[in-house]
Amino acid sequence: MYVQLTWEDPEISELKRSLLAAPIAIGREIDQMPENWQGGSVSRLELVHQEISRFHALITVENNQLYITDQKSANGTFINGRRVHKNNHRFSSRDTLRIGPYKIRATLMQTNDLNATARSPDHSSLSLPVQSFSQNALIVWLIGGGVLLLMGFGAWAMVSALLEQSRPRFPTSTPSSSLVLPEFITRLRG
Repeated sequence: MYVQLTWEDPEISELKRSLLAAPIAIGREIDQMPENWQGGSVSRLELVHQEISRFHALITVENNQLYITDQKSANGTFINGRRVHKNNHRFSSRDTLRIGPYKIRATLMQTNDLNATARSPDHSSLSLPVQSFSQNALIVWLIGGGVLLLMGFGAWAMVSALLEQSRPRFPTSTPSSSLVLPEFITRLRG
């Protein structure tokens, strides 16, 4: 039995997904979360933020139903804005879990729902990365910077050309040495 968790990282606005085997411990410090729970191996999801307790909550599956238990966290666990007060609070994939600043959707996945490329069930943590804004941000900034540079160069070239065209032109006088002698004398008399 697997649970797909989807959330947006509030610090970097990156969409994240993890496919984990239940039960799933969620907390701020991986070494403070249990490795085993009721005789079974526990998948651990580390969400590093001050509002999240070291071992904040536990997601379990019983009879094809999702449950969450708040582990007496300082800031609480919420389902659709309501604080979870009791152990094993039932929820569905339509519900939004809020743990600290993270808003998480959980979808129950049967083993036979996984496609043929998924890892075998003995891997407790399978992360499925999603292309994010931060991966494209560098490309966007580089293209934007190049466009701005080209626009700046174009504006400089256009202003330079306009200034060159609007510069006053003075007629050049011919030096007196180049005048022909009769012409020079005529000018002197006149």
